[in-house]
Amino acid sequence: MHSNISLVIPTYNCLESLKLLIDALIKQSLKPSEVFVVDSSPDNRIQSYVNSLNIEFPVTFIRSKKNYPGEKRNEGAEAASSEWLAFLDVGTIPRELWLQTNFTMAQEYGLDIIFGSTQYQALNQFQMLLRAATYGSIAHETTPGTLVKTKTFIQSGGFIEGIRAGDDQEWRLQLRDISKKYKTPGITTLDYSSLPSSILPMQKKYFIYYLHGAKVRAQRRVRDIYLSALLVFASLIIVKWNYLIGGWDSNPFFIPNITKIYLLSIMIFLLSYITLRSFFKSSDLFNIFHFFSKLFLFFIALFTVYFWNFYVADWEVDSLYFIPHITKIYIASILIASFLYRGIFLPLRLGIENNFLFPKNWMIIGCIGLSLDLIKVPGILLGILLSPFQKNLSNA
Repeated sequence: MHSNISLVIPTYNCLESLKLLIDALIKQSLKPSEVFVVDSSPDNRIQSYVNSLNIEFPVTFIRSKKNYPGEKRNEGAEAASSEWLAFLDVGTIPRELWLQTNFTMAQEYGLDIIFGSTQYQALNQFQMLLRAATYGSIAHETTPGTLVKTKTFIQSGGFIEGIRAGDDQEWRLQLRDISKKYKTPGITTLDYSSLPSSILPMQKKYFIYYLHGAKVRAQRRVRDIYLSALLVFASLIIVKWNYLIGGWDSNPFFIPNITKIYLLSIMIFLLSYITLRSFFKSSDLFNIFHFFSKLFLFFIALFTVYFWNFYVADWEVDSLYFIPHITKIYIASILIASFLYRGIFLPLRLGIENNFLFPKNWMIIGCIGLSLDLIKVPGILLGILLSPFQKNLSNA
């Protein structure tokens, strides 16, 4: 059974993975009407393989000079002639009912977009630990596996050019702005089995993703950058307010305890904001202002703790408010809390079984998670700093 669906697959030096993907497509209960393999490999192996195929649906090879998957998806979409577009990556293998499930759902509910639903598979012990620290055993919404009306894709402007990572999530957010007729299947329809086999490749992947993702959002979400900058600027001004106005308590604009009042107020505000945002989950998994809010809150708390004994206890060791080694206790508490969150709470929320976490795997998983968080922060900050030097995004 065929459909009115064009499928686009970006490739680069991945012949064996492409063969597995084509085999999975042959087994689909609903076949695509045409497939476009958009390849930028330096050799002709993939081209020769595609040209040698003799299967029940046409597979067309497109030679691309583009570097990134999103750019290649755009090229494939331009060549497509069907009412619907579907996207797959070579590392993401569709289950037999993938296309049938998405197409049936679109017809039954009158939808314009059905996102991919991917479960990450682990083939060895390290990948099991890595999966527990990142994706877990639940299905995730993904660009691979997504089915979208061609006219809706055109309205979205396609994938952002010149971005190696983060463009797929940005594209899904753009689709949501264009049409409210979208859904993600309640079942897993694809499997990803190419998790890194060591921590360094995963750290590199995280760094690159957040580096490029921050560039995208820094250029498209200027408001969030301004809000974050205003937060920092206001802090610098307010804590120095009484000094800047001069005259101290003789000045009518003098505000007693302004630093304490401000720090307490901003801590309450940021905590409330972060708590409320956690209840009202956003499809935007990375928001610049949210990132800066958490980072800023951490440093405000650190500043408060660092000067606690000076301002509150006046360095009186016998004072009820004096806390020995308070800064060390604060840092240790943050690390322990993060470790427990990354090693136990998050994996459980992502569907990892208790018997895998305990008695000792949770400690390894916690270390992996913390290392990824640490690499994420410089990636985001560097991406934001580099964004003004990036050429304007073609779809902005």
